[in-house]
Amino acid sequence: MPRVLAVAAIAGALALALLVAAAPSPAAAGSLSLRTSPSSVSPLETVTLAGKVSPKLKKPAKLTLQSSLDGTAFTTLKKLSLPKGATKYKSTWVAGTSLGPIYFRAKFGGLTTNRLMVTVVERAAVEIASQAFSPKTLRIRPWTTVVWTNNDSTNHTVTAVESLDLNATPTGLFDSRPIAGGHAFRFTFTTPGAFFYECRVHSLAAAMHAEVVVQ
Repeated sequence: MPRVLAVAAIAGALALALLVAAAPSPAAAGSLSLRTSPSSVSPLETVTLAGKVSPKLKKPAKLTLQSSLDGTAFTTLKKLSLPKGATKYKSTWVAGTSLGPIYFRAKFGGLTTNRLMVTVVERAAVEIASQAFSPKTLRIRPWTTVVWTNNDSTNHTVTAVESLDLNATPTGLFDSRPIAGGHAFRFTFTTPGAFFYECRVHSLAAAMHAEVVVQ
C-alpha cells in the first residue's frame, strides 16, 4: 500500500508540473485596444486609428491593422513596426469616395480587437426660410447626411410623412421636433427611395412639404 501511495503521489506531482508548464506565463499575457476618431467622415477625410498594447514590449514587434467592407471578411490594411518598450500605436486612414460603413480591427500576436465602424457620408443642405423648404426636392446618394437649418424666426419641424399631401400621416422614420431659429436637424439616408417630410407646425402650407430622393 505505501508503494501505491508513493506512485500516486509522484503521478500527481508530475501532472501538476505539466499544468504549470502549460499555463501561460504572466509575462506573455497582454491586452490590445483600438479606437477610431472620428466615427463619421466625408470622402477623402482622414481617420485616426490608435490604441494600446500591454505589457510594454520587450522587443520590436509588428502590429496589423485590418479593414472590411462587410464586417466579416477582413484584409490587411497596413502593418505597423512597434519599437522595444512601446505601449501605444497610432496610424491614419484616408477615406475614399465610396460611401457607407467600413470596419476596422487590430491584431497583435494572438490578440484581436473588436471591430469598429467608421461611416463615410456625404452632406447635403436644406434651408428653411420664409416658411418654405428649399430645395423642395433634394436628390442624393445613399449614405448622405441631410442638414436642415431653420433660418426663420419661428419654430419648424422636419417630420417624415407618407406623401406630399397636406394631411399625410407621419411614418416615424425621423422627426426633429420643434427647431428654433438658427438651429439645425440632421438625418442620414442609407437606402434608395423617395422620402417625404413636412413641418408639423405649418402642415397646411404647401411650401412646408418637401421630399428627399435617394438614388
